[in-house]
Amino acid sequence: MSVWKNSNFTKYFFANGLANLGNWFDFIAVLILFRFTWKADPMLIALIPVFYALPSILFGQWAGVLADRWDQRKILIYSDWVRAVLTVILLFSSTPYVALGILLLRSTCGAISVPAQQGFMRRIVEEDQLMQAVSLNGGVIQLVKVVGPLIGGTVVSIFSTHIAMGMNALAFILSALLLYRIQIITSHVERNESAVKEGVLESWKKGWYAVIHNRIILSSLLFGLLSTLVIQMIDVQLVTLFSTLYPEREELTGWITASIGLGSLVMVLTLNRLEEIRRYGWFFGTGCFSLGLMTSGFGFLTTGESYIFIALGLAFIGGLGNGLVFAGVNYLIQREPPKEMVSRVAGIVDSSLSTLFILGPLLGGFLINNIGVLAAFRLTGSVIALIGVGGIVFQALIWKRLESKELLKEERQVE
Repeated sequence: MSVWKNSNFTKYFFANGLANLGNWFDFIAVLILFRFTWKADPMLIALIPVFYALPSILFGQWAGVLADRWDQRKILIYSDWVRAVLTVILLFSSTPYVALGILLLRSTCGAISVPAQQGFMRRIVEEDQLMQAVSLNGGVIQLVKVVGPLIGGTVVSIFSTHIAMGMNALAFILSALLLYRIQIITSHVERNESAVKEGVLESWKKGWYAVIHNRIILSSLLFGLLSTLVIQMIDVQLVTLFSTLYPEREELTGWITASIGLGSLVMVLTLNRLEEIRRYGWFFGTGCFSLGLMTSGFGFLTTGESYIFIALGLAFIGGLGNGLVFAGVNYLIQREPPKEMVSRVAGIVDSSLSTLFILGPLLGGFLINNIGVLAAFRLTGSVIALIGVGGIVFQALIWKRLESKELLKEERQVE
């Protein structure tokens, strides 16, 4: 049965799309505000993803524990309301330091909602609809990466960054209203009874036990930590690169981000035809290699209008890789852990990777200040590509347990 016939998923799909659309309006506006209005240097710009990621590091794992114990729908709704209010407050910030403080508070609400999103989707779709739901949910996130930066960049150039931020607040409000209309398949008491009895600390320990003793999850997490560290060193510095090469083209950062989103969208929609992922190495390895090709390619750009088209092509290739990694991670979180631990595992993965969202940009800012922006992109891109190749070549070793599961299934079929 098509997942579109599930009215609960349809409402969640559009709610999630609205919230993410607002985020992309907001993110591009914040980057432009910092770089072009406040003339922030690369190290200050590097603090933006730090303040986005810090709450996930501090609270992500505990948010996952609480999401398995509390009403996940209410967590998402309250998070949307609070983030809408904080976004309105962000409109009146006058310095980058005040804006960073507000972003930190808003990111805290977002960090609390991430594990709830993963666990909530598992509760509103059937098992045979899981891959469709993961792909479509990933597709809408990638779609808004196309629509959001294009429209957001246009809104900023025609009107102001404040209008873009206001649209973000409105998106959070509409998302919350849609979430109110979703009916939970399993009651809150039934699905959280065991977690409530065992206590918060015990729930947290069991979440880590599920990660450490599942070879697929643990290997993917370690591989993700290595690749994410290198990727985050240059991700936020795209605005630095293109403002250096094309100082009069403020909208170019939005175009590049949109091209990455378009590539991700194409890949995620293509993957929607799959029923399951059997070899994670091809997803993570090929994805990292494509991202590395994009990043190192950016390092060889020079001024000139013709190079803009090359940059857009490279961004599309990187987007294809991003779609592979994105689909792999989300399917992994939904499929591998026990159903009652999805939020806890999601919180652990999110908080672990978020640590790199702080360390990576700081190292990237330091690297750019010492060797230059183009050289930094060439170096980090080469490392990302090598990590991807390693994931493909050694996938049988890295994801060994997956191979064992396949052999076991084949043995049972023979019997």
